[in-house]
Amino acid sequence: MYKRSMLLALLAAAGLFSFGSASAAEAWPTKPIRFVVPFTAGGAADILGRIVGQQLSLKYGQPVLVDNRPGASGHVGAEQVAKSAPDGYTIVLGTTGVHAAYTMYPKLNYDPSKALQVVSIIGEFPNLLVVNPAVPAQNMKEFLALAKAKPGELFFGSAGNGSSTHLSTELLKQVAGIDLKHVPYRGSSAAMNDLMGGQIQLMVENLPAVLPMVQSGRVRALAITSKTRSDVMPGIPTVAESGVPGYQFTAWFTVAVPAGTPQSIAKKLNADIDAIVHSPELAAKWKELGVNPIGGTLDADTAFISSEKKKFTALIQEAHLTADD
Repeated sequence: MYKRSMLLALLAAAGLFSFGSASAAEAWPTKPIRFVVPFTAGGAADILGRIVGQQLSLKYGQPVLVDNRPGASGHVGAEQVAKSAPDGYTIVLGTTGVHAAYTMYPKLNYDPSKALQVVSIIGEFPNLLVVNPAVPAQNMKEFLALAKAKPGELFFGSAGNGSSTHLSTELLKQVAGIDLKHVPYRGSSAAMNDLMGGQIQLMVENLPAVLPMVQSGRVRALAITSKTRSDVMPGIPTVAESGVPGYQFTAWFTVAVPAGTPQSIAKKLNADIDAIVHSPELAAKWKELGVNPIGGTLDADTAFISSEKKKFTALIQEAHLTADD
């Protein structure tokens, strides 16, 4: 009888514990959420992070505080989140580099594929190849001719080793057969400043971030990296139609949480961000920025990341890229 009573008591306690955990997850969020954007202010990551963060704040009635933590192409901020409490109150804006190109950083103190769970693919967009106005190339064909005539003499900037701005240019080098020298920065804003100042000659920058510079004439757009032309800049040809057949590149951003976060919270974030990115209120904004919203289920997110990781791992291996390049 005593053993039976003890067993019932233990089962009841376990049930109460499970119920309490479920109730806590259902009540989430009850306090501010820290949203780490692992890049400097002003870049595409920061732009999209603030848009999504603001919408989450409106939806939840809680502050969503954007915290810029740049470094190592997003890994400084992503690692901080990966090692945070898995309670849904610390989330991160993930990137192509963080989720799909982290093999460039063999000495990372965390494994992004195991330490983070992607809860949403916010959207994707092309990059835009832009040059300083002083570069003697008015179009992509002239630029390719210039690059081939001056191998190793043209310098391109990026948001850091393994960032989409880096990978898209390495892919261009590989497919077009040109030699460009890489100058990694601690974020796109610093690279863009040097491009406009003439310290570097080109950049293959995320479309949402570079649009204002193109529109103001501070940089010259030569080609877009998507398969087809963008509605935002229909007059700019694709890289593929400009003499580099087969070239295509799109960058993307996610929202991720620490591994071990209750699935009820992960599912809630997934559903709510999906509703946000596809909301009529943001349709005009996405179109203005050239962003294709994605969203989707948790399973679809996992499959997408797996596919992209294979693609970029192959590029990294074929181009012999490391974090020191």
